[in-house]
Amino acid sequence: MTAPAMAHAGPATPQHDAPVPAALPHDDSFAEFARTHVARRADAAYEAEILDRLSWQRLADLGLWRIGVPERLGGVGGTWADLAEHVADIARDGEDLGFVLSLIAHAGLVRALVEHGNDFHHRSVLPQLMKGAVGATALTEPHGGSDVARTRTVATRTADGWTLNGKKDHITNAPVADRALILGRVPDLGRRDITLFLVNLHSPGVRRGPAEELLGLRSSPTGAIELHDVALPEPSVLGVPGEGLRTLYDIIGFDRALYGLVIAAFLEPQLDEAVDFARRREAFGTPILDHQYVQGRITDIRITIEIARATARAGIDALVAGDPQASLRCSVAKLVGSEGLVEAAQNLMRLQGHAGYMRGARTRVVQDALGTLIAGGTSEMQRKNILNQMLAHHPG
Repeated sequence: MTAPAMAHAGPATPQHDAPVPAALPHDDSFAEFARTHVARRADAAYEAEILDRLSWQRLADLGLWRIGVPERLGGVGGTWADLAEHVADIARDGEDLGFVLSLIAHAGLVRALVEHGNDFHHRSVLPQLMKGAVGATALTEPHGGSDVARTRTVATRTADGWTLNGKKDHITNAPVADRALILGRVPDLGRRDITLFLVNLHSPGVRRGPAEELLGLRSSPTGAIELHDVALPEPSVLGVPGEGLRTLYDIIGFDRALYGLVIAAFLEPQLDEAVDFARRREAFGTPILDHQYVQGRITDIRITIEIARATARAGIDALVAGDPQASLRCSVAKLVGSEGLVEAAQNLMRLQGHAGYMRGARTRVVQDALGTLIAGGTSEMQRKNILNQMLAHHPG
């Protein structure tokens, strides 16, 4: 499917989808919206392989992206933990994991601009992202994969700022994004040259590849971004030139922790359905819930939920507190969440026997679960980060 097709709004909006006032950080507006709108359009968006832009815009109107943003920057205050919990609410009630992964990518960019942005970002980029523009973070490239230190995207200084050239691959939201955080390098800086840039993806010289045909997470458009002599103003740099990796670790930590929190929330209604099914379904004259192997599968899912949620909250709290172990804890949340989701999805499918193997809701959960092993960084990548953090803080 081509990128222009992906940019369509998607399934039609019901007549009662009217603009709503901004929500305060602690209410159930987002959960209710997810139940009544996101879930209603989830199947159509999945089949069409598009981002549900109607729900996306309504969530912005509801004030989702103003949570955690200080009032002086146009937000409603609260904390990043507040924002994370509301994204989890949407995962719990929206029945569309792909859509939520696109929300995670955007949430990470919003937080990055608040925590590391300058006046240019706060005036020119952040307001648009809070109002409904779509954000992306573009790190991976065709030759180096997730090894971001091998990036070949290059920025050259000009009289007015920078010129950027390179290609990013497998980027969540790329086919529909308006702004992107681009990882590149500035060779003139010498050995430490990794730098982050904010790019308007509607600028001359930016090209999008076709949206990838994914096994799962099909409502989260993913693709390539090519940069051909893209002119950027001087203040486009996020953070300090040459210090991009240090800034990046904080940015992607929030994304990783969000994965764990979202996965826990997504699994809760799945588990409720499985318990109801196990109570109704009989085998050998008794409900299958009475059998220990069924109890084992069900309790394993509950354990995954509790561990994923606990580690995710610990990671977010560590980020907010500036804890040196924050990156490690966020990687743990992503690792246990994504691997636990794959196991839980298989258990959900097995509990229903042959019916669970028929193409439908159960197999879609399995497909989406496998996608979380790749999106947001592979398990191998998380383990490498965990080990690096351990060694960095080891007294020996």
